[in-house]
Amino acid sequence: MKKTLQLLVKEKEVTIAIFDGDNYFDEESWIDENNLLEKFFPIMDGMLKKNNMSIDNIDSFELVTNIPAGYTTARIAETIIKTLNFAHT
Repeated sequence: MKKTLQLLVKEKEVTIAIFDGDNYFDEESWIDENNLLEKFFPIMDGMLKKNNMSIDNIDSFELVTNIPAGYTTARIAETIIKTLNFAHT
């Protein structure tokens, strides 16, 4: 089944979730303090290791956000997901 890593960015909260269909493997959340780029990769790496996975086990990367695209956090989140999808192809 297809494994997806989802980055969910709300106004003051960020969540990374790894799931396979409707089954969640893991989820980590933190309060956004304008440090998305600093926190995303170490947290993602820790989640993958904790679940005996690597980046190669992820089939797709998705962004879900409810903040306007003009906000810096939204632009950073979009760049992270686009970069991961590009590198994965």
